[in-house]
Amino acid sequence: MRRMVDRPAHNPPRQARSRESLRRLLEAAEAVFDKYGLEGATLPRIAREAGLSAASVYRRFRDKDALIRAVFSRASEIQAQELAKEVDLEQLREIGIRAFTRHWIGGMLQGYGTRSGLVRAAMMYAQQHPQAAFVRRQKKLEIQGYRKLVQTFLLWRNEIRHPDPENAVSYGMMMVAFTVRELLLFSQAKVFENFVPVGNDQLEKELSRSFLRYLGVETD
Repeated sequence: MRRMVDRPAHNPPRQARSRESLRRLLEAAEAVFDKYGLEGATLPRIAREAGLSAASVYRRFRDKDALIRAVFSRASEIQAQELAKEVDLEQLREIGIRAFTRHWIGGMLQGYGTRSGLVRAAMMYAQQHPQAAFVRRQKKLEIQGYRKLVQTFLLWRNEIRHPDPENAVSYGMMMVAFTVRELLLFSQAKVFENFVPVGNDQLEKELSRSFLRYLGVETD
């Protein structure tokens, strides 16, 4: 008697044309997740965004969950490649802690603001599926990236007057990250915009100043 096997969740492409079709599909899925969230991102809607038939999507992915995992796994792979890149620490040191802080916070604001729906969808999925392999891998990458950024800020340890520079950088980064996340990902900016300017330029300037002063770094 022939043994029955489950259909794989994802059929990987073997030809260049098929890989291009997959790339287009995953990018379309990202756009739909960004606009409609996890619940509104149906496979037929994603297929229309990609210019493909729904049948072709179902041939490649068993269900919506398989497509979600492929989208977020690709994002994790890109992040892993970025973390693996070598950084010229001496060249980075020349930038200075003030300019680097503005660059870091500005990049976070742009990233969250540009695709807030996609980031929010990824966070929600991770909370709902904490044991998924790619979710656990993503958490490891986030920890790795966090530690790498802490060590980067410690390039300017001699300018940090806080008695515990490493903990100060860690807590300061956490406070900035939570502030940006709440304001941009969960629409809390609307609560405060009648009381204080919360545009990206103002946030970049004031969060940078707050972070640096918490570290004990002199600011303008």
